[in-house]
Amino acid sequence: MALSVQTNNAAVTALKHLNTNSMNMNKSLERLSSGFRINSAADDAAGFAISSKLDSQNVRLKAAALNATQAQAMVKTADAGVNEIQNMVVRLQSLATQAMSANNGGELASLDAERGKLESAINKIAANTEYNGTKLLNGSAGTAITGVSTVDDTTTNGISSIAVNGAASNTAFTITYLDQTGVTNTFQAGDAIQIFDGTTTSAVTIATLPADQATQTVSVGGFDITINSSIVGKTTGAGTGSVASTGTLVTDTGASSVFQVGAATGVDNQVSVAFSNSYTTAGLGISGTNALTSVGGATAYAGELANALSSLVTKRADLGATQNQLSFVAANLATSIEQATASVSSIRDADMAAEMANFTKNQILTQAGTSMLAQANQAAQNVLSLFR
Repeated sequence: MALSVQTNNAAVTALKHLNTNSMNMNKSLERLSSGFRINSAADDAAGFAISSKLDSQNVRLKAAALNATQAQAMVKTADAGVNEIQNMVVRLQSLATQAMSANNGGELASLDAERGKLESAINKIAANTEYNGTKLLNGSAGTAITGVSTVDDTTTNGISSIAVNGAASNTAFTITYLDQTGVTNTFQAGDAIQIFDGTTTSAVTIATLPADQATQTVSVGGFDITINSSIVGKTTGAGTGSVASTGTLVTDTGASSVFQVGAATGVDNQVSVAFSNSYTTAGLGISGTNALTSVGGATAYAGELANALSSLVTKRADLGATQNQLSFVAANLATSIEQATASVSSIRDADMAAEMANFTKNQILTQAGTSMLAQANQAAQNVLSLFR
């Protein structure tokens, strides 16, 4: 090999290997200190992309699992409230049974007094059972109806059809009221007009008959109803009435609170928890005042309680099924989170044993390379011996 002072090929080769080994040692040091095999996209572009997507999915799954847990807590809270109401309805049934065979008015009065207390307690539970500020048993947790009402047609000797158009919403109960004229209905003597708004009922009975062609105006729950023709039953002819309404009649049957329990969007990744308005005494069809002051009243009251209990049992069964559904959803989410976490780990995490072995190897090679570079630089000094 020729001796040259311009180029030291041995030193260049030693320096190249020294730089490579030093870079590998630093990379192993970075992985050992961070615990990750991939610390930047440059380390493994494909692995970085896949693990980033899995990370994002994992975050969404954990949020969905939290939603499922919150939904379970909400349903359990509602079920506890309904359970107490059911227990009180059972107690009311016992009181009604006693009242049906009561021997004196004093005993009936005592039974009716307890009935009043229990009904008041039922209404308080329905009004105050809540989860995170949301009332669960008074109907406000359900979806409301948003829309504008229109009158489809006008009929004679019948009831006009009123359609409510609009999409469901989970957050607001907004109704646009429009003046409606030309709606005709047939009234008969003694007919009652009722207005339902979900949890309360307003009613009025037409007790007096206006003279023929006279005008009579009644107001029910804020709705003004004008009767400006004859009422069927006063004469042998069938007259028709014109109703001028300033509102829209909508019955809110309650709906659902929707929980996102999946990483993706869509109904397949949602669970609806249904709540209704039927937990107050009025909603359960329990009549109330003076129900146990007579044997006849107690008998009728017992029938109302039987219907109320049937409704409560059905609702509790639905809540129980929802709890089971949410339990399975939560278990599935836990499995999905586990699998996603394991997948990210297999792609991104460093094998500490292997990295330590690599670090030790590269450290030794770096030290050896440094020593060999020094030897290569020293070899150039041999040229000086030619000049002696």
